[in-house]
Amino acid sequence: MLPKAQPLAQSLYLIRRAYAWHARNALTALVITLGAVFAAVSANATPQQAPNSRVVLDLPEEYAPSPLFAGFQNERSGVTYVILEAPAKEYDKMAQGFTTQELLKRGITDVTSGNLARSGPHVYMRAQQKSEAGNYAKFFVLFRTDDQTVLVSVNVPQRSLDNGSIKPAEIEQVLATAKTTEKPAVRDLYALSYLGPFKEAGRVVGTSKLYTLDGRLEPERVGETRTAFMVAPSLDKRVLQEPAKQSVAQLGSLPGFADFKPGKPTPVTIGGLSGFELTASATDADNGRPIQLYQALLLGPDGGYYRLIGIATPKDADVAGEEFPKIARSFELLP
Repeated sequence: MLPKAQPLAQSLYLIRRAYAWHARNALTALVITLGAVFAAVSANATPQQAPNSRVVLDLPEEYAPSPLFAGFQNERSGVTYVILEAPAKEYDKMAQGFTTQELLKRGITDVTSGNLARSGPHVYMRAQQKSEAGNYAKFFVLFRTDDQTVLVSVNVPQRSLDNGSIKPAEIEQVLATAKTTEKPAVRDLYALSYLGPFKEAGRVVGTSKLYTLDGRLEPERVGETRTAFMVAPSLDKRVLQEPAKQSVAQLGSLPGFADFKPGKPTPVTIGGLSGFELTASATDADNGRPIQLYQALLLGPDGGYYRLIGIATPKDADVAGEEFPKIARSFELLP
């Protein structure tokens, strides 16, 4: 699931499983019945390649590449297209997670499914989600290419559908055009000058990065929780009204953990950005093992935020507990 209201929770779910693309750990997806009117929609559409992605979508001119994630946004309507890419072999596993029961667990309701006017295997769904940011319609397509599995999620404010400024047929037409190119359009937003024992393992949703001790995205054992660090920008530039309080709530909403016990958030300034630093203890919801959590939430210079999150298993807790703050303090935005 990559809704605008809760994009990061799903990215962090992927961290926890360290990219073990098990069906129930895949990002939630939602599918809808194909619309009938396409010709008028595509008349002014232009192919655009998403930043930090190989995916190309034919989009109307009012959509622009997002500076915060792999995808596109329409500032006027509030619509976002968010892209996730995985190995081709993970398509079947991810597709198995696209069920009404699994989506309900993540607050996704009114799920319907259908097919798009595209060749090759794909899953297409539509649903609804309520969040603090409002009510959103969700449109998702999961498809496979020769070497990739791609999930494109569209988040549409319900008000934009109600007033007719956005029509389902427009979304369906764009999703039907989704394809990939040979090379990604890389654009880094930030850098970490210190990683300690961690190594960059890969990207999540384009601009988010995952770091692990062995530099691997996939663990040796499927579903294994591993020590990891992640940098994740917000998917929009909403201003956090109570950042200290929200930093606790966001860390506590990390899926897959129980018995969350946060410490007190303390003010911090990193790379010229102010924010709050927080540690917490929790248990792995699957096996009850203790987990140590770290987060620095930094407010963006023009809205939005950056979350720097660490997850440490018992065997790595002492070392990771010392390294997470050091890594976070090396964060800086790139011009």
